[in-house]
Amino acid sequence: MTTITPFAAGSYITARNASHLTALKNQLNDLSNQVSSGKVATTYGGLGSGRSTALSAQATLSALTGYAAGIGIAQTRTNLAVTSLTQVATIGTSARDALNNGLQSAAATTVAGRATALSDLQTALDTLNQSAAGNYLFGGGNATTQPVVDGTTILNGSTNSDGTKKLGLQGYIADQVAADLGSGMGRLTVSSAGNNPVVVSEPNDATRGTFGFTLGNASSSTTAITAAPVTGTSGTPGSVSFNVTGQPAVGDSVTVTLQMHDGTSTTLTLTAVGGTTETSSTGTGATFTIGASPAATADSLNGALQNALKAAAGTTLAASSTATAAQNFFTGSANKPVYPPRIADPSGTPSYVAGTKDSTVLWYQGEDSGTPAIDTQSVQISASASVGTGARANDASIQKVLTGLATMAYALPATTSGDVNTAYQAVVDRAGQLLTSAYTSPSVQDTVTQLSLASARLTNAGTTNAATQNTVQNTIDGIEQAPTEEVVAKLLDVQNRLQASYQITATLSKLSLVNYIS
Repeated sequence: MTTITPFAAGSYITARNASHLTALKNQLNDLSNQVSSGKVATTYGGLGSGRSTALSAQATLSALTGYAAGIGIAQTRTNLAVTSLTQVATIGTSARDALNNGLQSAAATTVAGRATALSDLQTALDTLNQSAAGNYLFGGGNATTQPVVDGTTILNGSTNSDGTKKLGLQGYIADQVAADLGSGMGRLTVSSAGNNPVVVSEPNDATRGTFGFTLGNASSSTTAITAAPVTGTSGTPGSVSFNVTGQPAVGDSVTVTLQMHDGTSTTLTLTAVGGTTETSSTGTGATFTIGASPAATADSLNGALQNALKAAAGTTLAASSTATAAQNFFTGSANKPVYPPRIADPSGTPSYVAGTKDSTVLWYQGEDSGTPAIDTQSVQISASASVGTGARANDASIQKVLTGLATMAYALPATTSGDVNTAYQAVVDRAGQLLTSAYTSPSVQDTVTQLSLASARLTNAGTTNAATQNTVQNTIDGIEQAPTEEVVAKLLDVQNRLQASYQITATLSKLSLVNYIS
């Protein structure tokens, strides 16, 4: 059975008016909230069809904000790395210029140059420990470990818990120089006085060719003295003999070439002088007196040869030894690890032996994989691109600059006495070549350029990122932000409509048949 719901006249109109008033009131509340918050809605659901676009744009904006933060941090890091390496390159360049300029007054500049080079070396080592926001710049992929050991330990070494010594740079240099010089003549020997011919011989042991001098060619400008070089073999040491068969004239000379284990050589020239002329010796040669007989002349040649060998060993060979030891030392790395070879029994019969963690200071403590240094640190600059900002303190060009500074600091003469000019020139020849790595490719300056280009990419990426963020933010604002003027106009309209509706409703509520008829 169907039931018909009772219906009172006017009830539909009343319900409709109430619904209309409620809708206007809700619309008024929404508009009031928009005016106070500036937002179209407090939830994404209230955005209607624009909510998908708003959500996507917010995700994009969040990613861009993250990229911007990374770019800012990386830019600070990269700019600081550029400044630091520029300082290292400048130190190397200035040291080489000072070294070359000092050739004209070696005696006056050698002592000061030695002290300056040591200071420069310590400054360069300190610079390579630069950090930004607690992250080290020159440790490759390891930004949390100080990449370079402190300067005092690098130079002087350290002591293990059991009291044994761990060699630093000075120890390496001292051992190499001692091993190369031997008894003072670069491990060569000269026949004793009273013997003619005068014979210079290489050592007949395992040190030959590895330490000290190796004999090369020999010549004579006079028939009165015969020069006879004998090239050494794997089982026989080389030698050079000078047989004085007659009396040379003043100005006649003999020469002997001395080869060193770094591939360089020097030639000694021994020149005959009259009996009243005082003899002299340097690292490049000596003078010998023409005696009363060939035997006396041979004895004078013998003494001159010994003096020249000692001078050459103390200048040219010592500089070569210093550079070799420094090069070996700066190959050390704790990460791989790489232990530079050490010298056993440097004052006796020396030999190279493998270094160990308890015997050798490893100056570089950072990451040292085969990855290119620039790629060991990177920053994401967009969804599909990143920029490498890494660098290592043990880059080959940096090692050479450090080696050059060390060669200057420890091979330049400590005093102005002796053959300063030859010693100074020997340092120029070796340290000068090493220091060119500050600016001659492959060089420290190449790394500076590489990092500068990375910095430029970061700057461009930051500019693009900021522009994109602005565009995305405008899109979001267009969806989420409520235009103040428009909302206020709508609010006034709704207020007026609501007020009118309230007034009409109130008037109608007071209407009766009596009031209507009257």
